[in-house]
Amino acid sequence: MLAKGQLDDGEETYPDALSDLVGVYEDDNHAIEPASDADMLRHLLEAKGVTQAQLSQEAGIAKSTISEVLAGKKPFSRQMIRKLAEFFKVDVRVLSGNL
Repeated sequence: MLAKGQLDDGEETYPDALSDLVGVYEDDNHAIEPASDADMLRHLLEAKGVTQAQLSQEAGIAKSTISEVLAGKKPFSRQMIRKLAEFFKVDVRVLSGNL
């Protein structure tokens, strides 16, 4: 249908409606838990290609704190969220899902 090119009003509405229905079904039957702080930090480090040492030095976060978060022993603090959001250039809401 999308390869058809020009769509009428009903054809344009159909993919949006179908997407909404799939979203509701998935939320009700296969909800995805929020990522842990450790998983989120691990992802951001990998995506930006930086080491824990680089993050510590450039963001001003103690290496021990970073290690504890990655080990699942410590959650993000509000101060750490602000520093990580600034360093990784993401909205603080991305990192504060578990507060």
